[in-house]
Amino acid sequence: MLPQRLKQLRADKAINQIQLAEKMGVTQGTVGKWETGKRTPDAEMLRKLSNYFTVPIDYLLSDGQSAELLLLTRISGLTDEDRGKLLNQFSDTIDVYLRNRQNAESNK
Repeated sequence: MLPQRLKQLRADKAINQIQLAEKMGVTQGTVGKWETGKRTPDAEMLRKLSNYFTVPIDYLLSDGQSAELLLLTRISGLTDEDRGKLLNQFSDTIDVYLRNRQNAESNK
């Protein structure tokens, strides 16, 4: 799963392989091999990648059900004020979703 995760995280940051390679102190070819699964970063490099993308190492290596973990990790990096605002917005979004779903089921 690491190859797909790296590609997605890199795309989310809008950086190319060369830029990631420069940040990690490796060549573009090394990043390319990580993303094709031909090589795997060592433990220290996984730590650097984890820190750079602000995701847990488990997220980089896992193949599923880590979206919640990633979300929680990203939220934990926010200030208390921003975290409170985000959680309020999320709560409101859930309420709207549940009302819409209930209305849709009532109209069947």
